[in-house]
Amino acid sequence: MKYLYTSIVALLAVAIVVGAATYIHKHNSNVAASAAEQTKQKKTAHHTASSQTKSDTTKKKSTKKTIDWNAPSGGPYPTLSANEKLWIDVSINDQKVYIKHNNKTIYTMITSSGLDTNPDNSTPEGTFHVQAERGTWFYSPKYKEGAEYWVSWKNHGEFLFHSVPMTEDKKVIPADAKKLGQKDSHGCFHLTIPDAKWIYDHIPTGTKVVVHK
Repeated sequence: MKYLYTSIVALLAVAIVVGAATYIHKHNSNVAASAAEQTKQKKTAHHTASSQTKSDTTKKKSTKKTIDWNAPSGGPYPTLSANEKLWIDVSINDQKVYIKHNNKTIYTMITSSGLDTNPDNSTPEGTFHVQAERGTWFYSPKYKEGAEYWVSWKNHGEFLFHSVPMTEDKKVIPADAKKLGQKDSHGCFHLTIPDAKWIYDHIPTGTKVVVHK
């Protein structure tokens, strides 16, 4: 009887030990599985966020608006009073030409300044004045491009406000025209055709031009 009692106790002890071991194994397996699932979820979330960021970046690039080079870039032009004294403020960082009366901006034009890849295609900074040289058309064999409505502001015909670049037969060069709003020129200021004509028609010789970053 004592032997039977001892055997039963021993079997119960073994059962308890085996049960505990099984529980611990299952618990550890569940913990490991949970950790693995959390890691997987984190990776998935990171991948999704990364894909979303790339998608947003691509979308921004693809939705970049092309400026209509046949239209005023800042809406309707202002009505000028007789002998209204204006000056021109050009921001290279903004790629904008601000037409000003005193300290008030009365019109904003989108431009393309010099590429700045070397001294030959950089736009000079400083204070200048519109010069006497201007015209409705020019063509440069050196650069194989021309433009309409040009107005000189430095070096008497070297640095100009003018329309987007054109071929010798006066057709707009789309590759350049589409870059309005970013650096693209040999140092001049590219403008939409109507903007260039507005400066040609309304900005007199002697008008101050300030060019800065």
